[in-house]
Amino acid sequence: MPFEEALSAAASNLIPKSIIPNWLIDAAEKVGYRRLTVIRKSFDDIKYHMLDLVQLARSWLAGDEKDKTLDAALLRNLVQANNNEVGSKRLDDGQLLSNAFVYLVAGHETTAHTLSFMVAFLAIYPEVQHKVREEVLSLTGGDSTAQLSYKEHMSKLVYTLAVFYETGRLCTVAPRLGRRVLTDTTLPGRRFEIAPDGSVQRVQEFDVNLKHGSQVILDLTAVHRNPIHWGKDVNEFRPERFIDTDTYRWPRDAFLAFSTGPRSCIGQKFSTTESLCFVANLVRQFDILPPPDLRDKSLSEQKSITDWKTWLTTTPTNARVTLKPRI
Repeated sequence: MPFEEALSAAASNLIPKSIIPNWLIDAAEKVGYRRLTVIRKSFDDIKYHMLDLVQLARSWLAGDEKDKTLDAALLRNLVQANNNEVGSKRLDDGQLLSNAFVYLVAGHETTAHTLSFMVAFLAIYPEVQHKVREEVLSLTGGDSTAQLSYKEHMSKLVYTLAVFYETGRLCTVAPRLGRRVLTDTTLPGRRFEIAPDGSVQRVQEFDVNLKHGSQVILDLTAVHRNPIHWGKDVNEFRPERFIDTDTYRWPRDAFLAFSTGPRSCIGQKFSTTESLCFVANLVRQFDILPPPDLRDKSLSEQKSITDWKTWLTTTPTNARVTLKPRI
């Protein structure tokens, strides 16, 4: 399979791959049942693609003349770091491939899905799209073709970043997070009721006692929809909630799209930068519109393009827009 097709098929079949024994796939191959055989083929082809890349990285490291465009290659850096290890710390090819596959799935699917939701929100909230476009164009003097610079421009995309974060809050791509308790711990909790106007009332504090060795599952979607942290309009798409003012500072500890603390997502900056670059260039070149069948519908009906299902990640099921070139 081509690399993109193999990666997509492998990502879609991670759970079947983990629970279906090889003998059953062997039997399926003998009777020509393609649904199971494609699982093995996709993972085998991913392995062949990745082995080629590992060999390319090793050849690059062994050569005298280095192509500087590969300096920041993640897999090359992993291979190089592994070359310096000895004994039990050295990864074999299978372990190198496993790490590379984690990078591909964790880094590709999560960012791609977040961007799908973000573009959908821009389509159904034209006033937000207009603000993003104006912010981007203000950095290039109105020139829609000028190249954006990471060093000069990315830190100035304050509102665009807020749109990205608000997308991650409402459509949390990794909605659950598991952790093991390393020592006996007591955490504070709060029960509350929601008043008819959406505000919080009757807040009661209580303790949660966690024993060493316990498994804890954090519901990140619930944190991101908690009106204690995000206000009574918690279910509305409002990027301004992620912009600090003289009287307001958005709650960093209640935004867990990339987890938090020392074990937060190592790809956060890469994903954020990639997403902002994509959207900044997209809005300069195109108007993002709802699909034709929803264009004259109500906002509640247009929101269907942000529908999702839970799989390995929160997966968009109806993300579709129309791109109209800007003159």
